Amino acid sequence: MFEQRPARSIIRGKNLYRILQAGVLLAWAALGALVFWGVREVRHDAAAVAVESSARGLAGAVTVLVNAVTSSGGDMALTRLDSLDPAQLRHTFSDILGRHPHMAAVMVSDGSGLRYLLIRRPDGLLETVAGQDGEGWTLWRADGSSGASTASARFDHSALNNALAEEYRHLEPGQVNWRSPGQLLDAGESWLAAASLVESGAGRVMVSFVFPVDVVISQLDGAEKGRAEKVFLFWDSGAVLPIGDADPAAGAARLPTSAAGVGDPVIAGAVERMAADTSLRGVPVPLRVGGEAWWAFLVPLSAFGDTLSLGVVVPMAGVIPSLGSDTFLQVFGTALALLGAAAIFVLRRNRSRIETLGMRHGAARTGDEVLRLIAEGESRGLEFKQTMRFNLKAGKNGKEIEHAIAKTVSAFINSEGGTLLVGVADDGTVTGFAEDNFASDDKALLHFNNLVNQYLGTEFSRYVETMAIQVRGSTVLRALCMPARVPAILRNGQSEEFYVRSGPASRQLTLSQFHEWLRNH
Repeated sequence: MFEQRPARSIIRGKNLYRILQAGVLLAWAALGALVFWGVREVRHDAAAVAVESSARGLAGAVTVLVNAVTSSGGDMALTRLDSLDPAQLRHTFSDILGRHPHMAAVMVSDGSGLRYLLIRRPDGLLETVAGQDGEGWTLWRADGSSGASTASARFDHSALNNALAEEYRHLEPGQVNWRSPGQLLDAGESWLAAASLVESGAGRVMVSFVFPVDVVISQLDGAEKGRAEKVFLFWDSGAVLPIGDADPAAGAARLPTSAAGVGDPVIAGAVERMAADTSLRGVPVPLRVGGEAWWAFLVPLSAFGDTLSLGVVVPMAGVIPSLGSDTFLQVFGTALALLGAAAIFVLRRNRSRIETLGMRHGAARTGDEVLRLIAEGESRGLEFKQTMRFNLKAGKNGKEIEHAIAKTVSAFINSEGGTLLVGVADDGTVTGFAEDNFASDDKALLHFNNLVNQYLGTEFSRYVETMAIQVRGSTVLRALCMPARVPAILRNGQSEEFYVRSGPASRQLTLSQFHEWLRNH
C-alpha cells in the first residue's frame, strides 16, 4: 500500500519538472500555431522587434560615422602634448585650425577646469589662458603679430570650468565624448565639442575640438540610412535639428529649433514625446502620424551625460512585408522548432536539479506538515526511525542503529531522494528521540551530519538537509535527502555497500546489480 503513496516532497519534485516540461511544450505548440496560421498580432509584435533591431543598427552605424569626424586628418589621434606652455599650445593648435577651416576652437582642460582656449575669429585667433578669469584676451593675427583684444568670447567662466572638470573626471582613455558647449560659450546649440584624453609633460589633460554643428550634419547627410527614413539630432534642452532637410542659404548656419518649429510632423511628434518623457529615450517608441505607423529610436552620442543624441525614425510599412513572407514563416518556424528542442534537451539534462528544487520547496518545516507527511505512511520516498543511535531492544547505544540511519540516507541519495524522520515509530507514532540523550537539538543535528560524513563522505553532505521540528511536544529530526548523479557508497568498516530504495525499504545491490545501476545512470 505504501509503495503507491510516495512522499509529498517526491511528488512535488517530479511535478516541478513535469510542469516545466509541459509548459515548454505548450508554449512551443502555441507559438508555432500562431506563426504558421499567420495571426496578425504575432506579425505585428515581430515587426516591432525588427524595427528596434534596425533602428539600433542604424544608430550604431551613424555613431561610428560621427566619431569618424574627430579623427579626420589624424588630429584626434593626438596622444601627447610635449608642453602645456601657451606658446607651444598656440603653435600646435593654430596649425590644426589652419589645416581644418571647419574647426571653430580648441580647449585644453583638466580636473580643475579650463587651462587654455583658442578660438577662430575672422581677424585672427583669440587666445586666453587659465588664471585670467575670462579677461585678458590676446588676438594673434595671420602675420604673427599680437595684441590685447577689445573683443572677447563671452562665457560663464565658472560654469565652463565645472562642466569641463566633470567631463574630465568621467572620460576614459580612448573615449571620444560629444557634448554641446554652445550654452557655456554663448553660441547656442550650434556648436559641438568632441573631447578625448591626451598625455602631456604635466600629466593627463583633456583636449576638446569644437565644431559648428553644420560639420556633423554634412557628414550625416550622406550616410546610408537603410530602412530609416528620417534622422535628426536631439539635445537634452529639447532642441532638435533634422538631417537631410533643404540646405540653408549660402553663409547661413543650420541652427537647432524646438519641436514646434520642425516642419516634418513625424520628427516633431517623436521629439515631443521624447522631450516630455525621458524614459522613452533609448527604447523603441511607436507613433502614428496621418494614419501611418512609425517607430522612433533615440540613442546618445555622448559617452556620458547624454547631452547629445541621434534620433532615427523608421516607417512600419518598411518591415511588415518581409515579415509576412513565406520565407520568414519557414525560417521562423525552423528556428522555433530548434529552440523548442533545445529547451527540452536542457530540461532533460537538468531534470535531477529541477526535481531537487521541487523537493526543497515541498519539504516539511512545521509540526503540522510533519504530521501530514506521517499520515501518508512509509513509502519509497519516506521512512521512519525511532532513534538515531540508541538500540531500544538492547537498552544501549549501538552502531547497528547508526548504520541503519546511514543505509537509509544512502538509499535515498542513490534513488529519487526522500525524507527520513527520526523520532517516529514504525506505526507512525511521534515518540521523539529522547533516548539518544543528546544535550541539545544542535548536538543531534551535528551527530546526524557526522554520520553522513563518516559513512558516505563529506561530499554527500550537501545532498542532505536536516532540521529539528517540534511535533506534539516531541522533537523530530527531518532529513531531506536529494538524489545525486554519482553513487553514494556506504563504508562499513573494511567493506563497502551500495543501497537503493525498493518500496518502503532500503535494498543492498550485488556487484552485478550495481554495474547495471551505473549503466542506467
